Amino acid sequence: MFFQKADKKWKKVLAGPIDQQSKFLNKICQVNSRDALVLRERFFDNIEFPLMTEIFKSVKKIIARGEFDPSFRDLIYDRLLRIIDIEHLYPEEYEEGNECNGDDDNVIFGENYHVYTACYDDLDLLISFINSRSDIKSVCDLGSGTGRALLYMALMMDKKLDYLGLELVEERVEFTNSVASYFKLDNVKFETCDFLENPQAFAGRDVYYLYDSVGTDNVPRLIAHFKDLIDSGAKFYLLFISGWDEIMLNSLDNLAGLEKLESHQSRKQQGRVVNFYRS
Repeated sequence: MFFQKADKKWKKVLAGPIDQQSKFLNKICQVNSRDALVLRERFFDNIEFPLMTEIFKSVKKIIARGEFDPSFRDLIYDRLLRIIDIEHLYPEEYEEGNECNGDDDNVIFGENYHVYTACYDDLDLLISFINSRSDIKSVCDLGSGTGRALLYMALMMDKKLDYLGLELVEERVEFTNSVASYFKLDNVKFETCDFLENPQAFAGRDVYYLYDSVGTDNVPRLIAHFKDLIDSGAKFYLLFISGWDEIMLNSLDNLAGLEKLESHQSRKQQGRVVNFYRS
């Protein structure tokens, strides 16, 4: 039974009752004596992208039933999306004790690197909002990093959209494009771009997604680019998850011509918000 190809095994399991799905998940994802998650790797490769949607939903149901440790959900999702083992993309070393300032809910961990990224719970809020808007056809992620946000959106969205991720570090872009290519996602593209220097690279998109897109010193420059878009008459949505400081949040809240449509408390990160705006 356990020598079936991964996609065939998953299809068989997902066609069965939730109890069977739970038993399978706990068999291929086990917690060892050191409280580390050990995956049976052969069941996480060569899976077609549409099938992964059903796998993600199954994992979520199993955790909601209390039949799997929820703290390992993001690791399972990241492995399925192939965005782990990325130490080479984030070479900076952090001193012991300063890794994540006591808040590790949105961190991809590795040896000597910590990648801060929006949690899947908050990305679900974005997906629900986009699904509710028939006028949204394209999404641009400014500072796309490991590609987690756009890959997850492409996986879970009810409709097919065009996705563009702009990232300054070329090695990360090569990595994210390799993941998109692996899954044969012709509607997901990542580009190496300094969008502060070249704002035309992101003009014309229906949605802009921001999560710690720029450093604090560069917030005014990015806000100025959005002001130029608004002044030119461009119509767009801006979906923002607040990061480590309040400067971007305050700048967006006070940008003339940008209307706040919704504001949510982060589902996982205390003291942060998920805001939706429209020009």
